[in-house]
Amino acid sequence: MDNRYLGKVINEMTPFIEEQGFKTCETGEYKNEKKSVKVEYNEAKQQFVLLVADVDEEGKIGEFGEISAWLFDDSQTEKDAEAVGIDFVDTLRKNMGVKIAQKQNLQVDLPTATGDKFTISAFAKKVLDTYPQLKDEYKNYVAKYGSFLYLNFFGTYLVPLLKETLGEKTKKSGKKVLELIEPAYVKGDNDTSNVAIACLAAACYNDDKITEAVNNLLADNVNLKMSVVSFGNVLKTNKKLRNILVK
Repeated sequence: MDNRYLGKVINEMTPFIEEQGFKTCETGEYKNEKKSVKVEYNEAKQQFVLLVADVDEEGKIGEFGEISAWLFDDSQTEKDAEAVGIDFVDTLRKNMGVKIAQKQNLQVDLPTATGDKFTISAFAKKVLDTYPQLKDEYKNYVAKYGSFLYLNFFGTYLVPLLKETLGEKTKKSGKKVLELIEPAYVKGDNDTSNVAIACLAAACYNDDKITEAVNNLLADNVNLKMSVVSFGNVLKTNKKLRNILVK
């Protein structure tokens, strides 16, 4: 893979880089009074890598160390590159001890369903309707990151709730999960169908009781059941994806 998306990652980071007084060096890295930062694409590992070094009082740059890495192969898109940039900014903020100035919750609109299309936005609306306690979390999340990184959000907030609901092992709890996941799988576009599968598979990961509950729940839906099993195998080998979805 070439570096065609490296510029997209950098563009996503540029406002923060400029805000923190970083200047571009002749060798390509960015430097302010305390830190030096560079983003590279590692062809061998197929990863975008964020590297940071301390800058001493004389302005000399120390040894660079990796503080974040994202798997990024030929299946990834420009949108994925934006997510990498957003994640790198968040990691850099933490590394530098920079607190984020959040917008007010009321400035963030809740997701909506438009027309007959079952999109990520429609699924997110269904998630918030099913678990209304997540509405404030959604607003805070979008205010913090400036956009809806749905995979990260669902991994952090939805997957634990799915595990909790499935753990109740009642007809009511099973129906609650099925009515959330099944329409997204059947009617959703590719991204929506995949994220529904991913969330259910993540809820099952390394949990025999939840896996048994899901297998029983999907006894009459073989296609969805096999899709969840297949994605579960992906989680076992894809550490980055696992870190996003399994907390």
